[in-house]
Amino acid sequence: MEQIASINPAQYEVLNMLSCLNKEEDVIALRTVIAQFLNTRLQNEIERLWDDGTLTEEKVSSWSHEHMRTPYKGRV
Repeated sequence: MEQIASINPAQYEVLNMLSCLNKEEDVIALRTVIAQFLNTRLQNEIERLWDDGTLTEEKVSSWSHEHMRTPYKGRV
C-alpha cells in the first residue's frame, strides 16, 4: 500500500476518532451522520447561490439539456 506523505490536523483528528470504531453498526451510523452533515452543507450552499442570483430557475432548467457526464478514460 502506498504511504501518504502527510495529513493535515483535521485528517489526523478524524483518523484518531475513527480508530475506536470496531462494530459495523458504528460505521453505518457514522456514514449516516457524515451524509447528513454534507447534505446540510450542500443545501446551505445552494441557498446561498440562489440568494445571490448565481443559481436561477433558468439555469436549473438549462441543465436538463446538457450532457454532464465525466469523460471515461480508455480501458486498460
